[in-house]
Amino acid sequence: MKGFLGSALAALTLMSVAASGLTAQQGPSVVFLDSDRIGQHAPGLQEARQRMQQELAQLESRAEVELAPLQAEFQRMVQEFQQQQAMMTQERRQQQEQQLMQKQQELQRKGAEFEEEVQAKQNEILGPALERINSVIDQLRQERGYAFILDVAAGGVIAADPTLDITDEVLRRLNDA
Repeated sequence: MKGFLGSALAALTLMSVAASGLTAQQGPSVVFLDSDRIGQHAPGLQEARQRMQQELAQLESRAEVELAPLQAEFQRMVQEFQQQQAMMTQERRQQQEQQLMQKQQELQRKGAEFEEEVQAKQNEILGPALERINSVIDQLRQERGYAFILDVAAGGVIAADPTLDITDEVLRRLNDA
């Protein structure tokens, strides 16, 4: 939700482009909302976040159980290698280095699997609520002919006329749905 606009410079550029050539009769083509406020008050989103935190706690616990032995084994292997490498033949050193690389890759692969699982859970749990919010925002943009909807929570808006804030309208529509 915070990805509507990346920087203040981009916001100023968008506002100047949108303002050029427009008359007051056409209405505003640039409005803004506060995604933080929407995130706090959107129906269903708080419950989804709480469920996500529970799922994350379970995933983290499982990750610790599964990754801790691999990490301990890797650390043991590294220590042994460091202690014995001076006495190893070139061939033995290369074998040990290869084993260390394999163990490190296994750890990285396992970590990536958990990250993918977290991402999938976020999409599953938070996705529907966020899609609903984005749908309401886009519907409002289309109905009213807004060229841009900026997000003040993203930090790109320095100052704005409060009458251009559509946050309450987005929340009203979300609650009515």
